[in-house]
Amino acid sequence: MQDISLEEMARLAGLSQSQFARLFKVSTGMPPYKWSLDARIKRAQELLVLGEESISAIAIQTGFADQSHFTKTFRRVTGATPKDWQRKRKL
Repeated sequence: MQDISLEEMARLAGLSQSQFARLFKVSTGMPPYKWSLDARIKRAQELLVLGEESISAIAIQTGFADQSHFTKTFRRVTGATPKDWQRKRKL
């Protein structure tokens, strides 16, 4: 999971940032930031199911600054904290 800026994605595609963001949304149905965030949360869910790493380690691996930011974002996207989400999958 490597951070890549909108500016760099646009440059790689040979477009301005606004053109890239607009065409990305047309193509995927969501803005680049939302797509990236969803991909990071999905990867975190995969790691949570495996249960081999701590939540703080998963937060760092998926590009969050710390466990608190990860937990808030995860809850906003999934409706549950990472720990609660993980518990429900292990039943």
